[in-house]
Amino acid sequence: MKFIALLIVLALMQYWGSSRFLHKDQWYESLLDRLADFRMPAELSLFIATLGPAALLAWLLSLAENWLFGLFGLALNVLLLLYCFGRRDYEGLLKHYREQCREGDFEAAFLFARQEFPAEPGEQDPADAEHLHRWMKRHLVYMGFERWFAVIFYFVLLGAPGALAYRLLHLSGELRDELEMRRLQRRVLHAVDWVPARFLVFAFALAGDYMGSREQVTSSIQNLQNSAAETISDAAHAALGLKSTVFSDNGDVEAFSQVSDWEIGQLQGLMARSAVAWILVISLVVVLV
Repeated sequence: MKFIALLIVLALMQYWGSSRFLHKDQWYESLLDRLADFRMPAELSLFIATLGPAALLAWLLSLAENWLFGLFGLALNVLLLLYCFGRRDYEGLLKHYREQCREGDFEAAFLFARQEFPAEPGEQDPADAEHLHRWMKRHLVYMGFERWFAVIFYFVLLGAPGALAYRLLHLSGELRDELEMRRLQRRVLHAVDWVPARFLVFAFALAGDYMGSREQVTSSIQNLQNSAAETISDAAHAALGLKSTVFSDNGDVEAFSQVSDWEIGQLQGLMARSAVAWILVISLVVVLV
């Protein structure tokens, strides 16, 4: 049933292009506010906020599993998976940044980056055009990962409750401003992202330059410290054979603009090919198992 639900979701996403009409998170924000009123430890609060709704969902799915010959459970899985996808307009962000690159308007790009991807505590804002571009590539690649790839991974592995728990973990960091909660959320997210990020690194190698990215695949498996954003960004760089961008050092804004725009286009293509690779692998596993 999970595989059928996944295929239906992919078909719907091709038709609609987005599932934002289902992304109503007021209920979860209210839950976080109520938990904050109890002044419980951050660990307990995060545990209840993420696994509580997932456990309730698992119970509801078990009850609805056989309703209408399983059709009700299938429809519920489809709606839940659509809900669990990322919140922001990924394609719109890519398009907007590419336009700024083509125009060479890096002041506007810097303001755009600070608004869409604000620096975490202790993290410095990009200081120049080259660092800005690296910053945007890292965040855009991770955004593509968390909004779709990781959700599909946990849906296939743990069903809709697993995908919901992953999305709620992300939302807990976005909807709450408490420093302690944000730090805890990032630590948990680092652990939760570790396995699907390595699968995506391997998908990048298959969809890109495998020979040139073998070393990156090996190092990503061995490295336990790097964040998922750093890992998959470096892997994407290696899979595309991209070199360090240095045009900003000699003031050639036009050349840097062209390279920046081209690199983002290449990253879009790599993400799309990797998505196809994931679906083919999942299909193969379903057929064999």
